Amino acid sequence: MTHRSRAAGFVAFLIPVAAAAAEQGVPLPRGWIGTTAEWVRGFGIAFALLNLVLLAFAWRSLRLTDVTPTARGWLCVAVALVPTMVAFLSFAHGLETSTTVASCGSCHVMTQFVDDLRNVKSNTLAATHFKNRYIPEHQCYTCHSDYGLAGTLKAKLEGLGHVWRYTTGLYSLPIKIAAPYPNFRCLGCHGESQKFLNAPGHPNEEMPSLMVGQTSCLDCHGPAHPEQKKAANR
Repeated sequence: MTHRSRAAGFVAFLIPVAAAAAEQGVPLPRGWIGTTAEWVRGFGIAFALLNLVLLAFAWRSLRLTDVTPTARGWLCVAVALVPTMVAFLSFAHGLETSTTVASCGSCHVMTQFVDDLRNVKSNTLAATHFKNRYIPEHQCYTCHSDYGLAGTLKAKLEGLGHVWRYTTGLYSLPIKIAAPYPNFRCLGCHGESQKFLNAPGHPNEEMPSLMVGQTSCLDCHGPAHPEQKKAANR
């Protein structure tokens, strides 16, 4: 491959990224070469193609009577090493992609929530946080997952349950949160901010009950999402 063709391929890779940023009106930094997720996806595809080539070499090296040392070496790399790298990259990319708003909105029952999230005229908590970029990205995941490693693992396991219920049609409408929304998810961002600590609606005598969750943040700051439309059937 010539330097010109490699450069052309690199430019072709960057065009969709630049176009997406241009639609948002955000200028890309100088020397932009894509996000980590895009590079992980690219490496995963490259390793998958490399594995097919290695399997082809191993097949050509096989003999009718036995397996040659050369074929054994190709098979070791093609069957064990490269698939492990592909699986790791796919797992890393899949975990990151599942935290995006687009991933959350991929199920049609969630479309109305995502539409409201992106509605600049909406006054729900979700839309307010999104349009003001109180949460820069992954807004759904940030608000609906607990913090730390345990929170990430719990969110992924619950996500698998959501996928299962959606695929099998075992969910019920309207969609309801499985448990009352905990205050500590709000306090993870707002708890130490001066706007929260000095707000007139947060008197000192109410702070202990807010901190332990006896008084819900949503009692005063709801609704988090719009009232669901009855048309959102299965």
